[in-house]
Amino acid sequence: MAIALVMGGRAYYAYVQTNSHHREAVRSDLLQLEATFESLNQRSNMELFRLANSQAIPNISDLEKALSDDIVNSQNLSLLLPGQLSGIDSVYYLAYDGRVLFSSRQPTSVFRLNPEHIQRALSAIDNKTQPVVTIECDTQCYQHAFIPVHDRNNQAFIININRSAKFLIDDFSDVSGADIALVSLAKDLEINAAPQIILASSTDKTQKILNALGSKFDFTKHINNSYLDSSNFYSARISPLNSSADTPHYVAIIKDHSRVYQQVFQTIKEIFISSLLMLAIILILIAVILKPSLNRLLELAKILPLLPLGKFKDAKQSLKKVDSNSRWSDEIDILAAAVDKVIDSLDSMDKIVNDHRKELAEKIDALTEAKVFNETLLDRSPLAILIHDLDGKIRNINKLGRQLSGVTEQLPVDANINSWVKNEHQSTSLSAQLRSSLNREGKKTQNETSFFTADGRKLDFLWTHSSLHIDGELKILSLGIDITERREANESLHWLGQHDRVTGLLNRSSFSEAANNYIRKYKRTMAIELLMLDIDDFAMFNDRHGFNAGDKLLNDIAAHLHESLPPDTLISRTGSGEFCALIHHPMKSQSRAKDLALEHLTRFTFIHGDNKEAICLSGAVDSFNNNLSGIDELILNITSTMVRVKNKLRGHLYYASDEDDSSRSSRHQKQQMKEQLLSALNENRLVLFYQPILNLNTNSISHCECLVRLLDDEGQFIAPANFIGIASEAGLMPKLDYCVIEKAMRQQCLWEDSGIATGLSINVTAPTLEQADFKQRIEDLIQLTGANPHRLIFEIVETDAISNLSVTRDLLNHFKTIGAKIAFDDFGVGFTSFEYVRDLPVDYIKIDQSFVRFIHEREQDRVLVKSMVEMSHSLGKSVIVEGVESRAALDIVKEMGVEYVQGYHVCRPMPISALDLSLHLRH
Repeated sequence: MAIALVMGGRAYYAYVQTNSHHREAVRSDLLQLEATFESLNQRSNMELFRLANSQAIPNISDLEKALSDDIVNSQNLSLLLPGQLSGIDSVYYLAYDGRVLFSSRQPTSVFRLNPEHIQRALSAIDNKTQPVVTIECDTQCYQHAFIPVHDRNNQAFIININRSAKFLIDDFSDVSGADIALVSLAKDLEINAAPQIILASSTDKTQKILNALGSKFDFTKHINNSYLDSSNFYSARISPLNSSADTPHYVAIIKDHSRVYQQVFQTIKEIFISSLLMLAIILILIAVILKPSLNRLLELAKILPLLPLGKFKDAKQSLKKVDSNSRWSDEIDILAAAVDKVIDSLDSMDKIVNDHRKELAEKIDALTEAKVFNETLLDRSPLAILIHDLDGKIRNINKLGRQLSGVTEQLPVDANINSWVKNEHQSTSLSAQLRSSLNREGKKTQNETSFFTADGRKLDFLWTHSSLHIDGELKILSLGIDITERREANESLHWLGQHDRVTGLLNRSSFSEAANNYIRKYKRTMAIELLMLDIDDFAMFNDRHGFNAGDKLLNDIAAHLHESLPPDTLISRTGSGEFCALIHHPMKSQSRAKDLALEHLTRFTFIHGDNKEAICLSGAVDSFNNNLSGIDELILNITSTMVRVKNKLRGHLYYASDEDDSSRSSRHQKQQMKEQLLSALNENRLVLFYQPILNLNTNSISHCECLVRLLDDEGQFIAPANFIGIASEAGLMPKLDYCVIEKAMRQQCLWEDSGIATGLSINVTAPTLEQADFKQRIEDLIQLTGANPHRLIFEIVETDAISNLSVTRDLLNHFKTIGAKIAFDDFGVGFTSFEYVRDLPVDYIKIDQSFVRFIHEREQDRVLVKSMVEMSHSLGKSVIVEGVESRAALDIVKEMGVEYVQGYHVCRPMPISALDLSLHLRH
């Protein structure tokens, strides 16, 4: 087998070497043939020179005279060139100015010397100062010899001898045995097309060869190169013809190598047959000697097709059949072991490839999704996205940009961003502005420039321009977002931010700003007063008639105020049904708001459809003085006054300027207390005091009432009587109550963790109880603090008016279900005590201390308290008596059957640090 391979290899090497040598020989032969043609051409040229120089040169004057006398016959060349004509076609005598002095040609000649030939020859002779011979082809090819001579009178002229190139072609064919042709390669010659033959040694044969060669290579690219056509056994070489014509003409030398190739093929054939015979012998030997091993190798070969299919288990099973029974390992055993390792490796690689394929598929899906996302993002982006040159020429534009600019899918050649994006107040284009700032990659700039759309709209756009390189060129990426609606909305919002949406009047913040500006400017020259009007029962009006009617009422009253107040008055809606107006008069005029007779503003007739309704407003007027910090403090003062007006002078206009100094001082103190209370709430400066409540039956502390104290800036405690009323007027009771409830629950949780079973009683006012989220907030606080609801008692204050007993009853029942108890505080003070006891699920009745403090001195108090105790017991309620400050009072209420007492005789309120829960009374 190896011998056959060696022989085959040697045969192939011999073939390659022979072929290579033959190609080199062909190239060398073609170069030699080209040199032969050049040599023949030179010899032909020398023959023409010799022929011209060997003759007697006539005088120019004789030629001209003979020509004028018509002595010379143009058909008789021997008169000019006697002797052998050597295939001369024609002869011309030329003056150096280009005139034809005389011409003579063969009768069969078709050649005519034209002025272009003459001029080229004259130019060549002037440059070289020696004879010139060229071969030029048109419909035929001729050798043209131009020889400068002098006559006997030393007068210079030129002899032109013209001979057909056919003689040169035939001489070359006879000498070399190769075919030759003069061909034309036009500039527009198609690829794989044969050149046009003008003259050839064998026209039909040469044309056929050139056609075959033209189908295989481009002649225009192989000038001065050799080419061997191995399939047709021809070689060719194309070289320029020495020609001065405009149309390029070339010499094509062609040689037939079929005999050489036949010999080569015969040699290869003999080598091939010998190799086949040797291979057959070797195969027979292999079949006899190596059959067992080959069978194993065959089994091994059957395994290989299983590997590309991924059938590694089947391959492993088949590999067992290749195992040798011999003691000695041969190459097949080694190959089998290698295949076994390959199977293992391929199996492992297959798993890895599958993992990678799966990972790649996921990545492709992700990339596809990302590509779709990016394309969708660009098309659906609210941004106009354009890429353009530094001069503004558009290179790319997204869907929104196309819609706005009116550009179709086919981007116009002259599309330019400066046509659409421009500042109509500037003459400088956008590109000119960007060119200086975005002169290198990574630069960014932002501006607001209008976008003029295709349909004539002007849109406000916010643009971000950045420079970047694309294909090595600096481009600009422009991202624009339409801010037209946002700008209009901002203007609307700016107006709405300063005005009331319903009435169009200034809102509270804008009014405060405008009023403060006015006060700062005119407080020394103008008397400034603030008028506040509030619609009585405006919430009830909305409930009866709806919010649309409420909005109409507000608008009508606003218009009424504009008509009734001086034209330059600042008017504002500062609350739900509340209006404020800043009235001012020159100080020297001594005029005041009271002089305007504004009392009629408290009565207004509202017309709604066919119905009329009298609307009452409560009002107050207060004046600004230099002791006030600004309009906000004046508004706070007048708001406090309005609370009193609503309570006592409802439906009237009250002039606070009529108040004495003490009233104003009281208002100022209240304002200070309110600010102090707000500060304490924000800074967690509310402290709980605890007052024990004694169970008379067990003579032990049952529970403690939580009482709040305010810790002022100086570390002193302020009693609730000084700030509870202010908190109520300012609407701060819910915030105050929730603060107390959370602190009390946290304390109860601490007691619970310490094993103390004492309960805590917490006051809850009506404003807090009636909040919509009260139930949820109490449950959240229980969850937050960890308090035990079974140890909690919620005290409802009787003096607070509860607006919805049904809702309150359901709320209290809910708290009882989770274990808390309900106490009714200050019983007997208000007019609704018995109604509340009847309708609300209370556990304890707390009799107000005003009935107990002097019970040991007043018979009437004893009668009232006794009746309250008996009524409470008849309803199944326990009684707690407040204000027990003496032993005598304690004995009286104990005799009446009261279960619990609270007062200074038992224990004063005290902080947690001083509280003694083991307290009991001595008998």
